[in-house]
Amino acid sequence: MKSLLKELKTTLQYHDTLNPELFNDKKKLDPEVWQSLNKIGKEWASFANIPAAAIKDVIVVGGNANYNYTKHSDIDLHLLVDKAKIKCQGLIDDYLQSKKQLWALTHDITVKGQPVELYAQDYRDPFREGQGVYSLKSNRWLQEPERVKFNSKSPEVVNKVKDLSFQINSLIDSKSDDIDAFKQIKRRLKIMRSTAIEKGGEYAPENLAFKELRNRGTLDRMNTYMRQLEDKKLSLEAYYGGEEQKKKDEKKKKIDSFMNKAMPNRTFDQLGRETDRRTGKLLK
Repeated sequence: MKSLLKELKTTLQYHDTLNPELFNDKKKLDPEVWQSLNKIGKEWASFANIPAAAIKDVIVVGGNANYNYTKHSDIDLHLLVDKAKIKCQGLIDDYLQSKKQLWALTHDITVKGQPVELYAQDYRDPFREGQGVYSLKSNRWLQEPERVKFNSKSPEVVNKVKDLSFQINSLIDSKSDDIDAFKQIKRRLKIMRSTAIEKGGEYAPENLAFKELRNRGTLDRMNTYMRQLEDKKLSLEAYYGGEEQKKKDEKKKKIDSFMNKAMPNRTFDQLGRETDRRTGKLLK
């Protein structure tokens, strides 16, 4: 627990000023930063085939438009668009999300060392309470960020991080192929975060816990592992040893899966010596 608290101190942060790499002492975007972000926004609009007539504004939100930025914080650059003016057959939100993901896979853009993350949201969507929203179009704040102190040692934050980290890392370390278990965790995280922000804002304990998991790389590790599972599921591999050996291996795999869920990864005798968790015999 003490180790976890120490790590939380270094990732979850609060500052008295906005990120000085991006904003000046008058809380205005640095002209060079403004020009760079404006150019990136236009490039992404072209990449996503969003017509200029549909774009109402380009805004900066997230940690770098607030006082809780860290070295892990992206620059969240969002296009405010009129979705009705974007020609797309089917689900417009799915289309924009896929464009966001494809852009991220094919581009690695930073501004003042901070990675830039792109998205398009409808201009009718309300801004979250307390969230900083900076307009590139008018070069001013549409909504200024609130200075809100938070307790990074909060047991509620620490316990949520500890619990979710254990669940995710245990599944991965045991080489679990239970894709549904990972999906359930992702659904829980999504609901937990959206509900928390809606009720308690950016500094709600659940949102802080989500940010901590992201900062640690735990969420990236889970997403990478899930992709590998899905790829493996869709792949067809040659099997050597015959049908009988295949049945034996599948039976062993099921037993291993049960053991991973029912027992700890490591077991010890009364003298503290590590034992084989199947047989109880001492390990050499």
